Amino acid sequence: MQFMSGGHSSRFNLARKAAFPDFGGHLVRCASTIKAKTGRDVAWAAQVALTQEIIAQAFNIPVGELRAATRRKARVALARQIAMYLVHVAFGLNLSEVGLHFGRDRTTAAHACRQMEDRRDDRDFDMLLDRLERAVRAMPVTERMQ
Repeated sequence: MQFMSGGHSSRFNLARKAAFPDFGGHLVRCASTIKAKTGRDVAWAAQVALTQEIIAQAFNIPVGELRAATRRKARVALARQIAMYLVHVAFGLNLSEVGLHFGRDRTTAAHACRQMEDRRDDRDFDMLLDRLERAVRAMPVTERMQ
């Protein structure tokens, strides 16, 4: 799987730079998974990338670990499942789209969402998901990206 650095002038990066001119972070995306055809696709790609950044920081792991082709350690797999769940819940992407943005298929995204729903019975875990969801939903999306 190839990765594209944040410095390339793709439509994704141009939209991200226009929407978040003061963002100094380095966003990396899997070039083979995101094929933006509309402004909405570009907005979703930016939202997914920023969600991955938020989750990576919350779990203190490199964002590349969330996008890795293999499962990785349990902590990384949990962080990835949380990110997939939040993208599905917060932005309404269907499970196929969620899977594409994470380099997985829809059944993996569905499994992640089921796991997170099952774990919401734990009050502490539910509170963690609620706070992360609020952080993800608070991300600004400008009209230029919609």
